Amino acid sequence: MRRFIPTAAELRREAVSPEELVVALRGDALVLVEEAPDSLRLPTVAELPPALAGSERLLIGRIDRFECSVIPLPQDAPVPEPLRPVDLRSARLLLGGAEEIAVCRGRELAFWRRNHRFCGRCGAPLIDHATECARQCEACGALFYPVIAPAIIVAVTDGAGRLLLAHNAKFRGNMHGLVAGFVEAGETMEEAVRRELREEVKLEVKNIRYFASQSWPYPNSLMAGFTAELAEEGAVPVPDMTEITAAGFYTPADMPEVPQPGSIARRMIDHWRENYKGTTCHE
Repeated sequence: MRRFIPTAAELRREAVSPEELVVALRGDALVLVEEAPDSLRLPTVAELPPALAGSERLLIGRIDRFECSVIPLPQDAPVPEPLRPVDLRSARLLLGGAEEIAVCRGRELAFWRRNHRFCGRCGAPLIDHATECARQCEACGALFYPVIAPAIIVAVTDGAGRLLLAHNAKFRGNMHGLVAGFVEAGETMEEAVRRELREEVKLEVKNIRYFASQSWPYPNSLMAGFTAELAEEGAVPVPDMTEITAAGFYTPADMPEVPQPGSIARRMIDHWRENYKGTTCHE
């Protein structure tokens, strides 16, 4: 299995070698090599057009023995075949493993560098730290590390084993997902779970347990998944009608549309569905 090994972020103009792997970001798209339908991979420097290959790059790590860098491209940069721009969320489904980790790291570091060019203490320009993945102020010495915004997502079940699904105001159509939100200053993740459920659907929960986590580079989050149980049997979700416009408990037989595979939300929903032991609406 291929492994991604992170390194200190280093800005370069020249490629390490023709085999250097590239996370080429063009807006919200990732430039990939299309070897066959639904078979895509990160390009090497040698596979990029010279105009793109010579772009300033940020070295972020290695995939096995191959160096890996990030190259932010203009939104209108030409992408000749066999290269193909793919929506970042869709690209993650097609990559996986070490390449997915590289893409997440590259996207978050590119966002961080773009938004942290000057010292927040004195206003002087920042430079890259020589040995750490950090930016430093030469004027006052302040050191700044990449900022990651922690968020929680929770799969809540009731006494019958049904799953809480909610429609966010930003979702398309009848898409329903799990309740999620950012962790606030001073909170634990478990406290964030309780607060988000109170705020968005007016429910109390118990038996909060960690499930898994996923990098979520939109633009710089880490999503921590939890499971929980409804604390008061028979309680009904009441959407706040600001973020959440509809919510209810569902069995696998009567579920609405849910997120596509590739997200931690779908992974948690599938895990619940595979282990469901309640009664269905047909029984």
